[in-house]
Amino acid sequence: MQASSINKRLMGAEAGRGDTADTAFDVRSRMIVTLLCSAATVAVSSFEGQGVLFLASFLYTLSVRRYRALFIAYAGLSVMAGMAALFTFGISALVPSMPFTFRGLAVPFLRGAVMLNVVLPLALTCRIQELLTALKSMRLPFCIYIPGAVMIRFIPTFMNDIRQVAETLKIRGYNLSFGEMFRHPLMMLRLLFTPLLFRSLRTSEELGIAAELKGLEAGGRFVPFRSGAWTGRDTALVLLAVIVAALALYCHVTWGGESAGMR
Repeated sequence: MQASSINKRLMGAEAGRGDTADTAFDVRSRMIVTLLCSAATVAVSSFEGQGVLFLASFLYTLSVRRYRALFIAYAGLSVMAGMAALFTFGISALVPSMPFTFRGLAVPFLRGAVMLNVVLPLALTCRIQELLTALKSMRLPFCIYIPGAVMIRFIPTFMNDIRQVAETLKIRGYNLSFGEMFRHPLMMLRLLFTPLLFRSLRTSEELGIAAELKGLEAGGRFVPFRSGAWTGRDTALVLLAVIVAALALYCHVTWGGESAGMR
């Protein structure tokens, strides 16, 4: 009974995502773009270079056409950025030796936004079996590619859990507006975040079990249902990512100036 419910949940989530997923690119090309952007955003520490990476990655994530998920993700990132700016401004007012600068605060959040822009397309458009096939084709150890696939697949599943918990609270008559959250933070912590915590723990366990149910073992032979095909679009995507990374490094070296220090 437990195994059938896990399979039903997993297949239902994948089927719903597959109807709207952008299948123009192979999983491996998206993974290469993600790794390249993660390396570039660490190497580039200037506002100008991060701006180039952010603009290119934002256009990349818009191609998935999952605008609602992108809006929710950026809403959460904006709230965190606003809180950080508020606290930083307060500290600078109390300690004049630590002045508040927009660039000093913007670079870390631009790094987070760049990673958000490249991870969301990978998580929202790829099935777990495609991820497992791509990760195992890289000859990675069993203890690396299984957790990697589960972590990437966890993002859309967690978004679905948020929607289910919110719908349940609305059915019970609770108001989930931002004003209500600020007026009754403890109640919202009990009604919203506590169920999400336990659902996240259960989801991570179910995704690990689902990987085993798909026939994966530490030394077993994995035969994918469908094999991905590398096309010219994937080559163009990777080359474009390399060009963008090189352009960001050029902007970092040329116009970075005093903002080129590590943030």
